[in-house]
Amino acid sequence: MEEVKFQAHLQRGIGLQEMQRLLQTYAQYGDWQKVRELALHENLLGKTSEHMVKNMLYAFKRRFLSDLGLPPAEIIAEMMCSNISETVKIQTLLPYYLLSDALVKHCYRELVLKRLTSDHQTLTSAEVLEHLHTLSTKHKELARWSDYLRRRWARGFIAFLRHFGLMEHYPHRKLRRLWLQPETFGLFWLWFWKRDGSFWRVKENEIWVLLQVDERYLEELLSEGQLRGWWTYQRLGEIVQFHPMFSNLKEWLKDGLA
Repeated sequence: MEEVKFQAHLQRGIGLQEMQRLLQTYAQYGDWQKVRELALHENLLGKTSEHMVKNMLYAFKRRFLSDLGLPPAEIIAEMMCSNISETVKIQTLLPYYLLSDALVKHCYRELVLKRLTSDHQTLTSAEVLEHLHTLSTKHKELARWSDYLRRRWARGFIAFLRHFGLMEHYPHRKLRRLWLQPETFGLFWLWFWKRDGSFWRVKENEIWVLLQVDERYLEELLSEGQLRGWWTYQRLGEIVQFHPMFSNLKEWLKDGLA
């Protein structure tokens, strides 16, 4: 198994609004080079420096134009243009942030998911910093980080949690559970169903752990999808019948979310 290398991608910025703006523009033009040109030369993102814009473009490419096994950028771009709530849109972006950044994903699993099932459900930047120090004993790339970079990354991770609604607003430090919305669930479930073609493979996908969907809530979301006419679903023990009512995700985005 290839050794995971941790990098300081998060320091380039979280940029939820910027990612949505780029995705919406991508939906309009369907051409990354055109989107990049608008961002660099027409200040699409409203930034005060070219350096900040380039950081956002780099982050966008890493999150949405890399093969993460998630729905492609054109699908997510259409999702960002749909008439859905801001909560749904933000939840839809979360897996892209996690799966494109090994260090964010690691800290999310170790410092967030584990604490949500314990009596210690708060988190501070000092605790994140301590965790980075511990990790640096096994990951030489982290051992080379300056103290300033570690502190900045730790603060950035706390900000990341707040942006995604995974922690209470400042100055509070309590972690919050993610209650996945049916629209976000529907998008990813239908994508993995199309890719894998197996109910059980989809059910065991890592994404449900990352999105905090346990066995009980999974059943509720599957039932909700059936009520909304997205699929038919019946389960009796290990016997499952599941059939999407749309031929592809674009059709679902157009008619299923209407």
